[in-house]
Amino acid sequence: MAEYILKECEGYTMPGWEPERMAVLGDLFKKYETVDKETLWENLKYFLEAIMPVCHETGIKMAIHPDDPPWDIFGLPRLLVDAESVDRFLSMVDDPYNCLTLCSGSLGSNPDNNVAEIVKKHADRIAFAHIRNVKHYPNGDFSETSHRDCDGDVGILDIIKAYHDSGFEGYIRPDHGRHIWGEKCRPGYGLYDRALGIMYILGAWDMLDKMS
Repeated sequence: MAEYILKECEGYTMPGWEPERMAVLGDLFKKYETVDKETLWENLKYFLEAIMPVCHETGIKMAIHPDDPPWDIFGLPRLLVDAESVDRFLSMVDDPYNCLTLCSGSLGSNPDNNVAEIVKKHADRIAFAHIRNVKHYPNGDFSETSHRDCDGDVGILDIIKAYHDSGFEGYIRPDHGRHIWGEKCRPGYGLYDRALGIMYILGAWDMLDKMS
Protein backbone atom coordinates (compact mmCIF):
# COMPACT_ATOMS: atom_id res chain seq x y z
CA MET A 1 0.00 0.00 0.00
CA ALA A 2 2.80 2.41 0.91
CA GLU A 3 4.55 1.85 -2.41
CA TYR A 4 1.29 2.37 -4.30
CA ILE A 5 0.52 5.67 -2.54
CA LEU A 6 4.02 7.06 -3.05
CA LYS A 7 3.89 6.12 -6.73
CA GLU A 8 0.45 7.61 -7.29
CA CYS A 9 1.46 10.90 -5.64
CA GLU A 10 3.98 11.42 -8.46
CA GLY A 11 6.43 13.31 -6.28
CA TYR A 12 3.84 15.32 -4.33
CA THR A 13 3.79 14.91 -0.56
CA MET A 14 0.37 14.19 0.91
CA PRO A 15 -0.32 15.40 4.48
CA GLY A 16 0.19 12.44 6.79
CA TRP A 17 1.70 10.34 4.01
CA GLU A 18 5.20 11.82 3.97
CA PRO A 19 7.94 9.35 2.85
CA GLU A 20 9.43 9.18 6.34
CA ARG A 21 6.03 8.17 7.74
CA MET A 22 5.38 5.64 4.99
CA ALA A 23 8.75 4.01 5.70
CA VAL A 24 7.55 2.89 9.16
CA LEU A 25 3.92 2.24 8.26
CA GLY A 26 4.24 -1.53 8.71
CA ASP A 27 5.63 -1.14 12.23
CA LEU A 28 2.85 1.29 13.10
CA PHE A 29 0.17 -1.15 11.97
CA LYS A 30 1.70 -3.87 14.15
CA LYS A 31 1.49 -1.61 17.21
CA TYR A 32 -2.23 -1.15 16.63
CA GLU A 33 -3.07 -4.83 16.09
CA THR A 34 -4.46 -5.18 19.63
CA VAL A 35 -6.11 -1.74 19.81
CA ASP A 36 -9.88 -1.85 19.39
CA LYS A 37 -12.38 0.99 19.13
CA GLU A 38 -13.21 1.19 22.83
CA THR A 39 -9.52 1.37 23.71
CA LEU A 40 -9.15 4.33 21.34
CA TRP A 41 -12.13 6.05 22.98
CA GLU A 42 -10.57 5.53 26.42
CA ASN A 43 -7.21 6.90 25.27
CA LEU A 44 -8.85 9.91 23.65
CA LYS A 45 -10.81 10.70 26.81
CA TYR A 46 -7.67 10.40 28.93
CA PHE A 47 -5.76 12.74 26.62
CA LEU A 48 -8.49 15.38 26.48
CA GLU A 49 -9.13 15.42 30.23
CA ALA A 50 -5.39 15.83 30.80
CA ILE A 51 -5.00 18.85 28.52
CA MET A 52 -8.24 20.74 29.24
CA PRO A 53 -6.79 22.68 32.21
CA VAL A 54 -3.94 23.96 30.02
CA CYS A 55 -6.41 24.83 27.25
CA HIS A 56 -8.32 26.98 29.72
CA GLU A 57 -5.15 28.66 30.94
CA THR A 58 -3.94 29.50 27.44
CA GLY A 59 -7.29 30.12 25.76
CA ILE A 60 -6.63 27.44 23.12
CA LYS A 61 -9.50 25.35 21.81
CA MET A 62 -8.84 21.82 20.67
CA ALA A 63 -10.76 20.97 17.50
CA ILE A 64 -10.73 17.34 16.41
CA HIS A 65 -11.18 16.45 12.74
CA PRO A 66 -13.55 13.58 11.83
CA ASP A 67 -12.05 10.41 10.43
CA ASP A 68 -11.64 10.51 6.67
CA PRO A 69 -13.19 8.43 5.26
CA PRO A 70 -15.72 7.89 8.07
CA TRP A 71 -15.40 4.12 8.41
CA ASP A 72 -12.83 1.57 9.55
CA ILE A 73 -10.00 1.22 7.03
CA PHE A 74 -6.88 -0.96 6.62
CA GLY A 75 -8.04 -2.93 9.67
CA LEU A 76 -7.84 0.17 11.88
CA PRO A 77 -10.88 1.41 13.85
CA ARG A 78 -12.15 4.95 13.29
CA LEU A 79 -14.03 6.96 15.92
CA LEU A 80 -15.63 10.18 14.64
CA VAL A 81 -17.70 8.82 11.77
CA ASP A 82 -21.32 9.91 12.28
CA ALA A 83 -23.74 12.00 14.36
CA GLU A 84 -23.80 9.47 17.20
CA SER A 85 -20.02 9.40 17.56
CA VAL A 86 -19.86 13.20 17.47
CA ASP A 87 -22.42 13.27 20.29
CA ARG A 88 -20.34 10.79 22.26
CA PHE A 89 -17.13 12.75 21.73
CA LEU A 90 -18.54 16.09 22.88
CA SER A 91 -20.38 14.65 25.90
CA MET A 92 -17.42 12.45 26.89
CA VAL A 93 -15.42 15.57 27.77
CA ASP A 94 -18.13 18.21 27.99
CA ASP A 95 -15.96 21.29 27.93
CA PRO A 96 -16.21 24.41 25.72
CA TYR A 97 -12.52 23.99 24.89
CA ASN A 98 -13.11 20.49 23.53
CA CYS A 99 -14.39 21.25 20.05
CA LEU A 100 -14.77 20.04 16.49
CA THR A 101 -13.16 20.76 13.19
CA LEU A 102 -16.31 19.82 11.34
CA CYS A 103 -15.45 18.64 7.84
CA SER A 104 -18.41 18.25 5.50
CA GLY A 105 -16.26 16.30 3.05
CA SER A 106 -15.13 13.71 5.59
CA LEU A 107 -18.50 13.08 7.19
CA GLY A 108 -20.25 13.60 3.86
CA SER A 109 -18.34 10.71 2.30
CA ASN A 110 -20.99 8.56 3.96
CA PRO A 111 -24.30 9.50 2.30
CA ASP A 112 -26.15 8.52 5.49
CA ASN A 113 -24.61 11.46 7.37
CA ASN A 114 -26.61 14.69 7.43
CA VAL A 115 -23.89 17.27 8.01
CA ALA A 116 -26.25 20.25 8.20
CA GLU A 117 -28.11 18.66 11.11
CA ILE A 118 -24.84 18.04 12.95
CA VAL A 119 -23.92 21.71 12.45
CA LYS A 120 -27.29 22.85 13.81
CA LYS A 121 -26.92 20.67 16.89
CA HIS A 122 -23.31 21.49 17.75
CA ALA A 123 -22.57 24.91 16.24
CA ASP A 124 -21.39 26.23 19.61
CA ARG A 125 -18.74 23.48 19.77
CA ILE A 126 -17.41 23.89 16.23
CA ALA A 127 -14.18 25.90 16.23
CA PHE A 128 -13.20 25.31 12.62
CA ALA A 129 -15.47 24.58 9.65
CA HIS A 130 -14.15 22.70 6.63
CA ILE A 131 -16.65 23.05 3.79
CA ARG A 132 -16.24 20.86 0.73
CA ASN A 133 -18.48 18.89 -1.57
CA VAL A 134 -18.55 15.18 -2.36
CA LYS A 135 -20.30 13.26 -5.12
CA HIS A 136 -21.35 9.66 -4.47
CA TYR A 137 -21.55 6.87 -7.00
CA PRO A 138 -23.80 3.76 -7.05
CA ASN A 139 -20.89 1.38 -6.36
CA GLY A 140 -20.02 3.20 -3.12
CA ASP A 141 -17.15 5.26 -4.52
CA PHE A 142 -17.03 9.01 -3.99
CA SER A 143 -15.01 11.93 -5.30
CA GLU A 144 -14.46 15.53 -4.30
CA THR A 145 -16.11 17.98 -6.64
CA SER A 146 -16.70 21.73 -6.89
CA HIS A 147 -18.29 23.61 -4.00
CA ARG A 148 -21.47 24.22 -6.00
CA ASP A 149 -24.39 22.57 -4.25
CA CYS A 150 -25.66 20.94 -7.44
CA ASP A 151 -22.31 19.29 -8.21
CA GLY A 152 -22.32 17.06 -5.13
CA ASP A 153 -24.52 15.32 -2.58
CA VAL A 154 -23.63 16.73 0.85
CA GLY A 155 -26.00 19.73 0.76
CA ILE A 156 -23.50 22.58 0.76
CA LEU A 157 -26.19 25.29 0.81
CA ASP A 158 -27.96 23.61 3.74
CA ILE A 159 -24.63 23.42 5.57
CA ILE A 160 -23.82 27.09 4.95
CA LYS A 161 -27.32 28.05 6.09
CA ALA A 162 -26.93 25.97 9.26
CA TYR A 163 -23.74 27.86 10.13
CA HIS A 164 -25.29 31.21 9.24
CA ASP A 165 -28.50 30.68 11.19
CA SER A 166 -26.53 29.48 14.21
CA GLY A 167 -24.58 32.74 14.32
CA PHE A 168 -21.31 30.92 13.68
CA GLU A 169 -18.26 33.18 14.13
CA GLY A 170 -15.47 30.62 13.92
CA TYR A 171 -13.06 29.96 11.12
CA ILE A 172 -14.25 28.60 7.77
CA ARG A 173 -12.14 27.31 4.92
CA PRO A 174 -13.13 26.04 1.45
CA ASP A 175 -11.59 22.69 2.18
CA HIS A 176 -9.66 21.14 -0.73
CA GLY A 177 -9.86 21.95 -4.41
CA ARG A 178 -9.69 20.32 -7.81
CA HIS A 179 -6.87 20.83 -10.28
CA ILE A 180 -8.22 23.22 -12.90
CA TRP A 181 -6.79 25.51 -15.58
CA GLY A 182 -3.60 23.48 -15.82
CA GLU A 183 -2.51 24.14 -12.25
CA LYS A 184 0.28 21.92 -10.90
CA CYS A 185 -0.11 21.48 -7.15
CA ARG A 186 -0.39 19.07 -4.26
CA PRO A 187 -3.21 16.59 -4.99
CA GLY A 188 -6.52 17.87 -3.64
CA TYR A 189 -5.25 21.37 -2.85
CA GLY A 190 -5.83 23.36 -6.01
CA LEU A 191 -5.51 27.06 -5.18
CA TYR A 192 -7.73 28.25 -8.03
CA ASP A 193 -10.59 25.94 -7.08
CA ARG A 194 -10.33 26.85 -3.39
CA ALA A 195 -10.52 30.54 -4.39
CA LEU A 196 -13.70 29.79 -6.34
CA GLY A 197 -14.98 27.83 -3.36
CA ILE A 198 -14.54 30.59 -0.79
CA MET A 199 -16.28 33.09 -3.07
CA TYR A 200 -19.16 30.64 -3.54
CA ILE A 201 -19.43 30.24 0.24
CA LEU A 202 -19.22 34.01 0.85
CA GLY A 203 -21.77 34.66 -1.89
CA ALA A 204 -24.22 32.27 -0.27
CA TRP A 205 -23.52 33.84 3.12
CA ASP A 206 -24.10 37.37 1.77
CA MET A 207 -27.42 36.31 0.29
CA LEU A 208 -28.49 34.75 3.61
CA ASP A 209 -27.57 38.04 5.32
CA LYS A 210 -29.68 39.96 2.83
CA MET A 211 -32.64 37.60 3.14
CA SER A 212 -32.60 37.88 6.93
